[in-house]
Amino acid sequence: MSPIIQTEADRLISLVDTKGKISAKEAAKILGLKERQIEEWADFLEKHGILNLKLNFFNLRLISKKQKVK
Repeated sequence: MSPIIQTEADRLISLVDTKGKISAKEAAKILGLKERQIEEWADFLEKHGILNLKLNFFNLRLISKKQKVK
Protein backbone atom coordinates (compact mmCIF):
# COMPACT_ATOMS: atom_id res chain seq x y z
CA MET A 1 0.00 0.00 0.00
CA SER A 2 1.43 3.38 -0.99
CA PRO A 3 1.56 6.21 1.55
CA ILE A 4 -0.92 9.05 1.34
CA ILE A 5 0.71 12.33 0.41
CA GLN A 6 -0.88 15.51 1.76
CA THR A 7 0.17 18.83 0.28
CA GLU A 8 -0.07 22.26 1.89
CA ALA A 9 -3.06 22.94 -0.40
CA ASP A 10 -4.73 19.79 0.99
CA ARG A 11 -4.12 21.11 4.51
CA LEU A 12 -5.71 24.43 3.50
CA ILE A 13 -8.81 22.71 2.12
CA SER A 14 -9.08 20.59 5.26
CA LEU A 15 -8.72 23.67 7.48
CA VAL A 16 -11.43 25.57 5.59
CA ASP A 17 -13.77 22.56 5.71
CA THR A 18 -13.17 22.15 9.45
CA LYS A 19 -13.65 25.83 10.30
CA GLY A 20 -16.45 26.47 7.78
CA LYS A 21 -14.96 29.88 7.03
CA ILE A 22 -11.66 31.49 7.87
CA SER A 23 -9.70 34.58 6.88
CA ALA A 24 -6.65 34.20 4.67
CA LYS A 25 -4.60 35.85 7.41
CA GLU A 26 -5.72 33.34 10.06
CA ALA A 27 -5.22 30.39 7.69
CA ALA A 28 -1.68 31.58 6.93
CA LYS A 29 -0.91 31.85 10.64
CA ILE A 30 -2.27 28.37 11.42
CA LEU A 31 -0.50 26.73 8.48
CA GLY A 32 2.75 28.67 8.93
CA LEU A 33 2.61 30.14 5.42
CA LYS A 34 2.58 33.62 3.90
CA GLU A 35 -0.84 35.23 3.49
CA ARG A 36 -0.11 35.91 -0.20
CA GLN A 37 0.44 32.18 -0.80
CA ILE A 38 -2.90 31.38 0.84
CA GLU A 39 -4.61 34.01 -1.34
CA GLU A 40 -3.09 32.53 -4.52
CA TRP A 41 -4.10 28.99 -3.61
CA ALA A 42 -7.58 30.14 -2.57
CA ASP A 43 -8.07 31.86 -5.93
CA PHE A 44 -7.03 28.68 -7.76
CA LEU A 45 -9.25 26.50 -5.54
CA GLU A 46 -12.24 28.78 -6.08
CA LYS A 47 -11.78 28.69 -9.86
CA HIS A 48 -11.88 24.89 -9.66
CA GLY A 49 -15.02 24.84 -7.49
CA ILE A 50 -13.33 23.53 -4.35
CA LEU A 51 -14.10 26.47 -2.05
CA ASN A 52 -15.75 29.89 -2.08
CA LEU A 53 -14.16 33.29 -1.51
CA LYS A 54 -15.65 36.49 -0.14
CA LEU A 55 -13.83 39.81 0.00
CA ASN A 56 -14.90 42.41 2.57
CA PHE A 57 -12.83 45.58 2.34
CA PHE A 58 -9.32 44.14 2.83
CA ASN A 59 -10.34 40.86 4.46
CA LEU A 60 -10.40 37.78 2.24
CA ARG A 61 -12.58 35.00 3.70
CA LEU A 62 -12.25 31.39 2.56
CA ILE A 63 -15.55 29.54 2.83
CA SER A 64 -16.14 25.82 2.67
CA LYS A 65 -18.42 24.61 -0.11
CA LYS A 66 -20.47 23.15 2.75
CA GLN A 67 -21.31 26.73 3.87
CA LYS A 68 -23.57 29.13 2.00
CA VAL A 69 -22.08 32.47 0.93
CA LYS A 70 -24.07 35.40 2.37
